Amino acid sequence: MSAQSLLTEIKNHLPFRVYGNGPVLELMREMGLRVTKKTPLILSGVYRDSESGEIVCEVSMEGSEKFSAALANLKLDITHPLFRKVKNYRNEVANALAEPDSSNVNSQSFSMRNLYGKK
Repeated sequence: MSAQSLLTEIKNHLPFRVYGNGPVLELMREMGLRVTKKTPLILSGVYRDSESGEIVCEVSMEGSEKFSAALANLKLDITHPLFRKVKNYRNEVANALAEPDSSNVNSQSFSMRNLYGKK
């Protein structure tokens, strides 16, 4: 599934509950919020970053301001209809970041466009 079709499907389900992991939780803690990986967040908007091509989500915790987070750093409820598609997307991103530098893809120079650029 392309990132663009996943983006369209996500827009059709807005808003819905997601959960943050590592970088998202760190950002929220820096914002002064008390969160864990089980803290529910509301995904209320989504777009594709024009530079990287990555899917970026607008999320918030009840009573807090919205902030942006990469879809690759969010998890959906297992019962959500897009759970498997988003999980596959996250795995593709993780695998691309883990590949050896043979194709000049590393954590510093990686661009989502490498996976999901216009075809």
